[in-house]
Amino acid sequence: MKKIMLGTITVLTAAFIAGCSSGGAGTAASTMYTDGTYTGVGLGKEGPINVTLSIANDVVTVDEITHSGETEGIGGKEAIEDGTFKAQIEEAQSAEIDGVVGATITSDGVRGAVEDALEQALASNADKAA
Repeated sequence: MKKIMLGTITVLTAAFIAGCSSGGAGTAASTMYTDGTYTGVGLGKEGPINVTLSIANDVVTVDEITHSGETEGIGGKEAIEDGTFKAQIEEAQSAEIDGVVGATITSDGVRGAVEDALEQALASNADKAA
């Protein structure tokens, strides 16, 4: 009796999981962002920070991060130029990055720029659906 119950539970569980999984016949893939290239702007210590993102199938790739004059030697300027922020953004796939110690304002500016770009991609997706 226990074997029959266990077998029945296993079959029902498998059927439930299969029914809940995405990508079944007749289902459209749901995306969070509209594919494209978006540039967001955040405020750094010495002016604007621009982050250009490409989004394809909800995968975020950093194309470019530019700044107008972050302070050299504190860490933010170097993190922009050496790819530290790029790597953090692409790993997080969002603006939820660690940033750089000692460069809080620059880190916040990069986060703000990424949030701005991602909001544009969300807005584009909302416009498309309407």
